[in-house]
Amino acid sequence: SYDNLVYTFQLKPYIFFHNGDLLTKEDILFSIDEFKKPASPFSPMMSVIKKAEAEYGPEGGWVKLYLKKFSAPFLTDLASIKLLSKKEITQAGDQFYRKPVGSGVFAFLKRDQKNIFLQSHKKFFGDKSRSEFVQFKVIKDDNTRFQKVYKGKIDIVQADVPFSKIKIFEKLENFNVVVEPGLSVTYLLLNLRDEKLKDPKVRRAIHSAISRKDLIEYSFEGLADPATSIVSTLSPFHNHQLKDERYNPEQIKSIFSLLKNEKLIFKSSNKSTTVEKGKIISHQLRKYGLDVEQQSYEWGTYYEDIITGKFQMALMKWVGIVDPDIYRVSLHSEMTPPGRNRGHYSNKEFDNLVSQALVEPDFSRRKRLYDKAQAIVFKDLPTIPLWYEKQVAIIHKRVKNYSLPTTGNFSSLVKAYKEENGN
Repeated sequence: SYDNLVYTFQLKPYIFFHNGDLLTKEDILFSIDEFKKPASPFSPMMSVIKKAEAEYGPEGGWVKLYLKKFSAPFLTDLASIKLLSKKEITQAGDQFYRKPVGSGVFAFLKRDQKNIFLQSHKKFFGDKSRSEFVQFKVIKDDNTRFQKVYKGKIDIVQADVPFSKIKIFEKLENFNVVVEPGLSVTYLLLNLRDEKLKDPKVRRAIHSAISRKDLIEYSFEGLADPATSIVSTLSPFHNHQLKDERYNPEQIKSIFSLLKNEKLIFKSSNKSTTVEKGKIISHQLRKYGLDVEQQSYEWGTYYEDIITGKFQMALMKWVGIVDPDIYRVSLHSEMTPPGRNRGHYSNKEFDNLVSQALVEPDFSRRKRLYDKAQAIVFKDLPTIPLWYEKQVAIIHKRVKNYSLPTTGNFSSLVKAYKEENGN
């Protein structure tokens, strides 16, 4: 319930962690404090919490969250928060990731270099999984992954098969191919502290030189849509009236010529499909005279460069965007690192709009604020939206009851099961 800046949540009884410990109020308060810490990526979302109170025992309990001010996306943001075991975190410290302990429907069992094993949480408070075990296979090579799926050695592959191979599975009777629109957007992140990229004309020229139509046709087999905003067309907050202002070819060449062949470094992860898309984008930019050097890195190194500002242009992706507050989180001038405004964009009018939208309870008024904010960003181009990738899952027909969630997560594994063994 909600009343006068206070949210009250009733908790179900018998919530156990994977290690068998019953949830306590100390765990609840500890979890909230951990996610509020400045070093937490969730801190900007959770900083609106002034204080928290909780009680919990075997028969259930409650949590009260007192807000500093109303926050329209608060309940959506709160879904990111997980219950943490204070004991396990305290004991494991920065090694907690090696054997994480939660309270969800699946418990971590073990991992090796090629596999991650989960098992059904026996004391889960809700409906238990229909599968006793779930195994995630780590297969970095696209061709190897394709062969294993093709030969029936993998039950489900989601968003991880080259688009050029999907038509093969559509013709095979042993597989179901599910295609759904997605909430994720791929974009070019630009470092506006760079002297060249500070110039909005250069950013507009880069935007104009990239042919999304060709990218989608040749890299996605048509399974993507051109992007104009961070929030996808599935969102009720998407501004469908955005005007795509592009320079003509001669204008692009003229602007790039002023850079006097100064090289721009374009970074991406080293995932093969990402590298290939980067090659197409680089080729399109070079065609108009921009000197681009593409560099790809293992994800950990790449992400470290992004969060420390060691980039000029980078190919990035926001996954499963539900609430338009992502605009404030990623582009407000107060959200520069350690926040997520990693390109150091600053626009006072934009800041004012997204700050108003954050505390606006009325949908229509909030929608109008975000329409204006999106128009400003699409004009300024601090980031360049590229495409909304459709979600694709290839599911062996022995798997039953699996659907493709809009957010692209794996929540459907809870209800899925294999016909061959009844689990």
